[in-house]
Amino acid sequence: MIPSREALLKFLLQKAAQPLSARDLLDQLKVTPADEVEFLRFLDDLTRAGNVVEIKGGQYAHPSRVGLVVGRVQVHPDGFGFVISDDRDQADLFVKPRWLRAVMNGDRVVARVEAGGRRPEGRIIRLLTRANERVIGKVQVQKKRAVVVPLDERLLHQIYVSPDELGGAADGQIVQVELTAYPTEEAGPEGRIAHVLGVPGEPDVEAKAIALKHGVRVEFGPEFVSLAEKAPSRVRPADLKGREDLRSLPFVTIDGEKARDFDDAVCLEPQTDGTACLWVAIADVSHYVREGTELDAEAYERGTSTYFPDRVFPMLPERLSNGICSLNPREDRLVMVAEMGYSRGGRRNGARFFPAVIRSRHRLTYTAVAQILDDPDCEESRTLTDVVPSLLAMGELARAIRSRRRDRGSIDFDLPEAEIVLDLQGKPEDIVKSERNWAHFLIEEFMIAANEAVAEFLEEHRIPCPYRVHAEPANDRVEEFRRFVHNFGYTLKGKQKLHPRDFQDLARQVEGKPEERMVNQVMLRTMQKAVYSPVNIGHFGLASTHYAHFTSPIRRYPDLILHRHLKAALKGKRLAKGWKDKAGAYLEEACPHLSGRERASEAAEREAVTWKKCQFMADKVASTFWGYVTGVASFGFFVQLEDYFVDGLVHVSSLKDDFYAYSEPQQALIGERTKRSFRIGDRFLVRVDRVDVERRQIDFTLAAPLAPPAPPTAPVPPPAQGRKTRKPRKGRRT
Repeated sequence: MIPSREALLKFLLQKAAQPLSARDLLDQLKVTPADEVEFLRFLDDLTRAGNVVEIKGGQYAHPSRVGLVVGRVQVHPDGFGFVISDDRDQADLFVKPRWLRAVMNGDRVVARVEAGGRRPEGRIIRLLTRANERVIGKVQVQKKRAVVVPLDERLLHQIYVSPDELGGAADGQIVQVELTAYPTEEAGPEGRIAHVLGVPGEPDVEAKAIALKHGVRVEFGPEFVSLAEKAPSRVRPADLKGREDLRSLPFVTIDGEKARDFDDAVCLEPQTDGTACLWVAIADVSHYVREGTELDAEAYERGTSTYFPDRVFPMLPERLSNGICSLNPREDRLVMVAEMGYSRGGRRNGARFFPAVIRSRHRLTYTAVAQILDDPDCEESRTLTDVVPSLLAMGELARAIRSRRRDRGSIDFDLPEAEIVLDLQGKPEDIVKSERNWAHFLIEEFMIAANEAVAEFLEEHRIPCPYRVHAEPANDRVEEFRRFVHNFGYTLKGKQKLHPRDFQDLARQVEGKPEERMVNQVMLRTMQKAVYSPVNIGHFGLASTHYAHFTSPIRRYPDLILHRHLKAALKGKRLAKGWKDKAGAYLEEACPHLSGRERASEAAEREAVTWKKCQFMADKVASTFWGYVTGVASFGFFVQLEDYFVDGLVHVSSLKDDFYAYSEPQQALIGERTKRSFRIGDRFLVRVDRVDVERRQIDFTLAAPLAPPAPPTAPVPPPAQGRKTRKPRKGRRT
């Protein structure tokens, strides 16, 4: 019998006394002669993946046992880099520029540790997989050759292109280059122009360049559009077989004003005794996107929809995402339903799941629902009399559910986000702080509840599932964060056993304070990244033992997988033999891929927002604005403008009155001579000094010259003769 991947790695990590040959492994793991060939193939696969390393003499070992680190290369624009270990408990490895010549940012490698200490250092000794098949950059055409300079500053190599491989690209244009040769110790990478995007600065060109730079697919090929066109425009009678008919229930969708695809609809039926029945209906995308089809494979590769301020790059073609899969009002739609019963106090006391057909009564917005919840007699209420009682009951139930979730320790803090207001031409005309109201919280609570209920159901029935997991933060990061908040006078509780409630209590303490944003950002960085996993370890941030994504299959592929597995669970004993094993093996591969696609999409979305901010500020160079310091670092401090939700950097080199040094204990820049300080929450008048749209950077300088601090108006009198001055009491402010 062949051991599992986990069993073999555990053996090499904990039980193997030394590196072992393949023969030794066969003997010690008691692999039968009939399984030897398959085991050796299995060992080769693990070695190629970097889970196991082969050293001199054909000996095998766990990487960490022989001073090796396996992970991804993360390059800094200044030329050095790190190997980010696959093992979360292993420190990142610093790599000098000379050892980065043959690799590129994102490549997966094996590195050897050559120096320990607080910052371990090493060199890359083996390449496992390449991360960059295509690169976005700007063409520079020369006499006998051309080069493409990557837009991603972490890609340090210029890519050489021969004149006959330019594909019609002209000097200065933005292009996508396909690599035909990767960098080596002796030579740089080579490639051919695969796609010409156009001239820099044009909105379509910039948006596509950002998306492609992060690996987001921007268009559907004609074959996928054709496949999507085959989907019906209406629900057919044959589609209703085996479904419950909920078309008489007053379902509604609640989304933003600009939303075009509607994944979820909700309905509530309150009882006279204070209990309630909540239905969360989710678009049954799996009915139209069949597993194993070409359209399904394309959706899997995309992994998620990506949302820019002025456009969306969807996971599914528009025919599906905005058509038959979208829960449009007054149209029959196929759904998967989570029906949940609730007690008077908001405790879920039962749940069942089934396929159904619904007909949404109204397409509601967060703004309209918030007005109704705030004032049941408002004008919006008079036009929605058929659903107002249900909406008011939803508001009460959502408050009760939210209160219970907070009581268990779920962390609730909102990092403010920028809302880009665009004109008719798609140019930014204002940038404001996005506001969340009670309608947002209502939908959030109902979606979390449905996600938890489905995850519990699938685990109870032992059905493999792409859980949404959030591990506890690493101890060293928690200690760093503990010291950080101590500088602001706060204490993070839970020294022995950390609980999400400890972070929640701190988030409440900083709410409304000048340092709130900074503390919440550092708190978020202290946390592990939530990912998809076939193994349920719970969700630390939500203080939830079971959590999975069920509610957005139009825009998230993990939700689509979960729908398919939920349908399998509802079949019960009719599952095909071996289905669970195959599903589990599939998730081992799918979860890392989909987590990676999510990270890439988020990075693209962040850059798109920064791009729009830079566009907006480009004509405001030399203008002055009031703003608040939101963060301090050794190289300067960040200021958020009062008039616009825009941040910029005041670099320390622009402070001409003194030499300034960063004080970590005080979280401030402090002048050596003047003792002047710059701290979070300080208010200054700043001038927009430079806006680099191409590099997505905004620089500020202080608008007024810094004068020396004013001396005290009167000298402090000395203490009276013969009397001792009283020392301040410990703990009292003086």
